[in-house]
Amino acid sequence: MAMRINYNYSSDFTLVNLNRTESALNKSLERLSTGFRINRAADDAAGYFIADQLRTYALSLEQGTRNANDGISISQIAQGALKEVYDILNDIKKKAIQAANSSDDTSRNQIQQDINKLVDAISKIFKDTEFNGLKLFKSDESATFTIHYGGRKDQYLEMTTATVGAQSEAVTGVGGSTFNKASLVTIDTTGYCIDVTSVSAANATVSTVDALIKAVDDMAAKFGSYQIELEKIISNNETSRVNTQEAESRIRNVDMANEMANFTKLQILMQSGTAMLAQANAKNQLVLQLLR
Repeated sequence: MAMRINYNYSSDFTLVNLNRTESALNKSLERLSTGFRINRAADDAAGYFIADQLRTYALSLEQGTRNANDGISISQIAQGALKEVYDILNDIKKKAIQAANSSDDTSRNQIQQDINKLVDAISKIFKDTEFNGLKLFKSDESATFTIHYGGRKDQYLEMTTATVGAQSEAVTGVGGSTFNKASLVTIDTTGYCIDVTSVSAANATVSTVDALIKAVDDMAAKFGSYQIELEKIISNNETSRVNTQEAESRIRNVDMANEMANFTKLQILMQSGTAMLAQANAKNQLVLQLLR
């Protein structure tokens, strides 16, 4: 065999492979310590890009779900307010039926006074109901809330409320005394006059209040429909988010069991490579035997 001392091929070859093993071992240690298969774009450029896009979409869906939950809160607050209005209207209807009875001629003004106060309470409910400082009901225009529920452009739901208003003592009634003035409740462009200052007016008011209750129930049903839609959207968002995060995990995260097996293999190669490097370096010492 040829013996050379100026270049040791075996030592050089072993060193190159030992360096490769060391580099692979360092990457394996990095993966095991972070739990990620991809820690930088250089580890897997395509996988890094896809995983980041999936993560961004999952985070967007998470925020969209929070937005949708805000929409549900708006709907629930509106439904709660309209339930109070509904209860008040039932009290008004009972008083209207009472006033429609001719035996209550002497107390009809007081009944109208009570109704005016109840309508004033309705007015305050409409004016004071809000979410995060935003009025849910307005007397001059419809309130519109845009709920961006998705992770992409134009994925939104518009929640619109009716134009509402309520005024006590808004319409002059029969008689002209302080308490002989009717109340007016307005929903969209329809005004509902509540006047019980006479038997005939009280009788007509019973039907008016029935129509008003239906209008309030229509608004409540609309908000209920918004809530149902948003709940379905949230359910779909959460399903998409979970599956998107799982897709990202399959790309980005490391299989710990598989990586641990690879790490053990690399450790053995490092130990054997180091031993072989020592043997390769010692091989040139055979030349000394020729010089004795």
